[in-house]
Amino acid sequence: MTRREKFRQITMDEIKSLARLQMAEGGTASLSLNAIARQMGMSGPALYRYFESRDALITALIVDAYQALAAALEETAARFGDQPAREGLLQVLLSYRRWALDHPVDFQLIFGNPIPGYQAEEAVTAPTAGKVFAPILRILERAYRQENRPYPNFLENLPPQVQIRFSQSMQDFQPFLPDKVVYIGIVGWYHIHGMIMLELFNHIQPLVSDPAAFYRFEIERLMDLMNL
Repeated sequence: MTRREKFRQITMDEIKSLARLQMAEGGTASLSLNAIARQMGMSGPALYRYFESRDALITALIVDAYQALAAALEETAARFGDQPAREGLLQVLLSYRRWALDHPVDFQLIFGNPIPGYQAEEAVTAPTAGKVFAPILRILERAYRQENRPYPNFLENLPPQVQIRFSQSMQDFQPFLPDKVVYIGIVGWYHIHGMIMLELFNHIQPLVSDPAAFYRFEIERLMDLMNL
């Protein structure tokens, strides 16, 4: 990397850091490139040499967040790779919650409220988003294919209209995994994501004395339902 390239990367990282601070203080809708430029002592047009638009900056932040979350989950999956699938999955899902609580701005950016006027560049964000779920789906595949866990009975009663659309979607998302494995992953994510979002916005705290213990208990219960 040349000296100029290093300077450019440092500047882009500073822009993204200030953008995260803006969102932490005023929400995702508060993001303003002109405000960032003023903080950095540069003109608006000068900042646009690094990010051509607000949407380009948001996309870069989303990709960074997905990559960081995926890296955290992959690291956990590797550490518990020699454990039974149930234990590995438990640890990865606990890591998922820890990352969300440690990085609430990034988590809400990728999974929270839509940003007014922003359209995600799916060709850029979708492949990175898929990496977040890769370690979870690998563990589920190992549980049902290698450890021969029986599939849960509820998979036999999916409404036909759900099954047809789901199968079509899976051909684009994870074509090499059985539909049942991916569906179980989606159902699991549906549950844990809801709990995490409630905790991030302080809705669950008045109802349970220990959100961490509640989250772990619900994961264990969910894995029981999934025959893991």
